[in-house]
Amino acid sequence: MSANRKRNIPIFIRVTEEEHKKILDKVKISNMSINRYFINAALRTNIIVYDLTSIFELSSQISYIGNNINQIAKKLNQGEEMHDNDINYLKESMKNINDVLSNLYQDMIQNLEED
Repeated sequence: MSANRKRNIPIFIRVTEEEHKKILDKVKISNMSINRYFINAALRTNIIVYDLTSIFELSSQISYIGNNINQIAKKLNQGEEMHDNDINYLKESMKNINDVLSNLYQDMIQNLEED
């Protein structure tokens, strides 16, 4: 490699035959060299990374609520009354889910606006 070369650091990637064919087709359509194509693709493409912690937390809360609803339904089916603490728990759980969803939407919108 020439010491005077502006781009003197090589990067290697491995692809499948199918990926290779698709990449070469796109390179051909772009009328660029494969080197220029990859540089443009890598530097001009925005990658959005989402924090999935909120989704996992939301899924867990929904699961807990589902279990509690089943327990409450079982009690009601057995003729027992629904207690205020059961209703309050469900209301609080739904508020928590709404808060998580709201934060998730705000984070997604903020990420989109930054890009």
